[in-house]
Amino acid sequence: MASVAKMKQDSLPDRLVTGLSKIGLAMKSRTWRRQGQKGVGPLQVQVLSYLRSCPNQAATVSTIARELTVKLPTASEVIRTLAEKRLVRRRQQEADHRIVTVHLTALGAKAGKVSSGWPEILSAATEQLTLEEQVSLLSALVKLIRVLQLKGEIPVARMCVSCQYFSQNVHKSGDKRHHCQFFDVPFGDQSLLLDCPEYVGTPIKMAKKA
Repeated sequence: MASVAKMKQDSLPDRLVTGLSKIGLAMKSRTWRRQGQKGVGPLQVQVLSYLRSCPNQAATVSTIARELTVKLPTASEVIRTLAEKRLVRRRQQEADHRIVTVHLTALGAKAGKVSSGWPEILSAATEQLTLEEQVSLLSALVKLIRVLQLKGEIPVARMCVSCQYFSQNVHKSGDKRHHCQFFDVPFGDQSLLLDCPEYVGTPIKMAKKA
């Protein structure tokens, strides 16, 4: 009876947060076990993985810190360690020596490759959901990320909903209500992107933190 009473006390948002936290913790633990044995910590893997996704596999230290939501000194220390392991190269910009660009090496690209198995595991698990459930989950994740962006809790992801080219609910069609001005095509929630290479952000007003 005590467990039933406790279940009734937890609100639905609280239970959703608990579920997301469990998945996040499992992903971090698995990455730590696999990559930690190779001498590459989770945050180092995140830096390497991010550089793999960047144009020319390079980014400034400040950009890396912003994208991974860490302080600049933390990012600088992680990058220094990666440079010592020859996983990245650091170069000062000629125009401004205060700006340091980090370049991924071939060794770093190999080390940064996601090898924890979690993307495949999560993909397989997601495939067990119905198409309607998958679309609902995607829409909910996009909305949740957007709320956190507006509160200034996480960096702006390159999502459709925060892009200058995105027009929401402009078509009557239930399956393709939105419109992408860049490609000039209508599309629906099932096609919402979380990281689009053609993304152009729109200025947002940060909400006050509670």
